[in-house]
Amino acid sequence: MTRGRITPERTTETASRGLVPLLALTLLIGFVAAASIGILLVGTDMMGSTSAQANDERVEQSFAQLNAELNTVAASRDDSRTVELGLGDLDGDVKAESTGHLTITASGLEDPLVDEPMQSIVYQEGETVVAYESGAVFRGTGEETWLVSGPQAEYRDGSFTLPITRLSGIDSVSNDRISLSKTGSDSVTRNGPNLDGQIVTITIQSQYYAGWAAHFEREVGSDAVTVYEESQTVEVVLGQPKADGDYESAIVAQGDVIGGNGSPTVDGPIAATGTIDVTCVAEYECASESTDTPRSLDSDIEFLFAAEGPSAEPIDNDTEIIENGTYITEDLDRTDDLTIDVSEGNVTLLVDGNIALRGANLDVVGAEDTDNVARVYTTGDVGIANGNDGVTVDSGNPGQFQLYGTSEMKFAIGQTDFTGTVYAPRDEPAGGTNAVVEDYGLSSADCSPDAEWADVCIGTGNVDFTGSIVSGPIAMGQRASIIYDPTLETVEPTIEISPENLPPELKYFNVVIHDVELED
Repeated sequence: MTRGRITPERTTETASRGLVPLLALTLLIGFVAAASIGILLVGTDMMGSTSAQANDERVEQSFAQLNAELNTVAASRDDSRTVELGLGDLDGDVKAESTGHLTITASGLEDPLVDEPMQSIVYQEGETVVAYESGAVFRGTGEETWLVSGPQAEYRDGSFTLPITRLSGIDSVSNDRISLSKTGSDSVTRNGPNLDGQIVTITIQSQYYAGWAAHFEREVGSDAVTVYEESQTVEVVLGQPKADGDYESAIVAQGDVIGGNGSPTVDGPIAATGTIDVTCVAEYECASESTDTPRSLDSDIEFLFAAEGPSAEPIDNDTEIIENGTYITEDLDRTDDLTIDVSEGNVTLLVDGNIALRGANLDVVGAEDTDNVARVYTTGDVGIANGNDGVTVDSGNPGQFQLYGTSEMKFAIGQTDFTGTVYAPRDEPAGGTNAVVEDYGLSSADCSPDAEWADVCIGTGNVDFTGSIVSGPIAMGQRASIIYDPTLETVEPTIEISPENLPPELKYFNVVIHDVELED
C-alpha cells in the first residue's frame, strides 16, 4: 500500500467537483451583467419619457400663461404686454394659424349674429400639439383633444356669455416671446323681448372640437350639445320656442281684410296692416289698423319637427282615431273622418306637408270638462271643403283645437264650418296659390281669380268660422262669417315640445369679440 498516491479515477472526480463553483460564478456574473444592461436600457427609456413629459408640461404651462395674458389684454381698453414663452430650446415650432370658425344664429333672423374665423397659436413637435384658440388652451387634436385651460364661455341661470379673442398680426410667431396689443372690440347682446322665444345656435367648427364639446357639456348639459365628428363641429342650442302673439282678436292680418259679394261678417275685433272692408258688429272696432304683427313660426316649427318627430307615432290616411300623444304623418289627405280624442290628455299632430279635408270631418272629442287641447302643426297648405261639419270641438270651445303653420301657409275653407284657431303669422303676404285647392280642385274654397292675393280664403257657401285667425291677407266670400269667442283672450299660442326635448332657457345672451394684435 503506497501512501499519497492518487489514482486516475479520483483525479477526474476531484476536477469535476472544482468546475461546478466556477461555472456557477460565471453564470452569476452573466446574469448580473444582463440585468445591469436591462436596468440601463429601462432607465434610459424612463429618462427619455420623463424628459418628454416634462417638456410637454412646460409647453402647457407656457400656453396657459399666454391664455391668461391674452384674456387680460382682451378685457382691457388698450393694454399691451409681452409674454415670455421660453420655448426656444425645444425642437417644436410655435406658429399662428386659422384653425376654426364660429357661427351664432338666432331663429327668425336671416343673417348670423356672429360669423367669425377662429385663429390659433399652436406649438407642434411631432405628434404633440398644444394650442391656444379663442380663449382656451387644448392639447391634441380631433377626438383626442383635451382641455388644458377652458374658455370663458359661461351659462348661468339663463344667461350666456362668450368672450372671443380675434387675433391679427404676423402669420408666424417666435418660440421665445409674443407681444400683445388690444386694438378694439365688438359685441352682440340680446335680452328681454328681442330674445324671448328665439332659439340661439352656437356652431364651432374646429380641429379642437372635442375640447370645446367637453366644456359646453359641463356648462349647459350634454342634451344641448351635438357633436359632428366627421366635420369636426360642435353645435350648442339654447332658448325655448315661444309664440309671441295671442288670440285677442277675431283677425290679425298682415295685409288686407276684404269681403266680396254678398254680406260676409266679422263678429269680433280686427287688427290688420292693410285695408279692412267687411261688415262688422258695432261693438268691435273693426277698422283699427295695426302694424305690429307677431313673429313667424318657421324656425319654431322646424325645431318642433326635429325634436319631436323621431319619437312621434306614425299614422296614415286610414287612421280613424288618435288620442293622448304625439303623432306624425306626411300629407294628411282625408276623405273619411278623423277623430282626435283629448279625454286623457293633449294630442299633437305633426303634418310634414299639406292638409286636405275633402268632404271629411275632423272631430275633437272628450274636450268637455277638461282643459286638454288638440294641436296640429303643418309645413304646408290647408284646404277644407264640402264637409258636413268641417272641424268640430264637442265642448264648443275653439281654444281646444289649434292649427299652426309657417309664414308660407295658405288656408282655404268653403261650404263647411270650423271651430278652432289658425295661427300662421308672417312679415309679408306669402303670395302664390294654395297647393291643396289647386291639386284637388276645391272650388268652394277657391277665392281666385278675384282674390289671388289672399293667404286666407273664406270661400263660397255658408261658412261659419268660430275662433281666431292670425295670418296674411284675408278674403271673405258671400255668406261667410267669423265669430270671435272671448274665452280665447286667456289662451296662448303654444309650441308643444316635451320637457326632455327642450333646450336650456335663454334670457340673456352676450358675445364680446376682442381684437388683439400679435407682434414677434
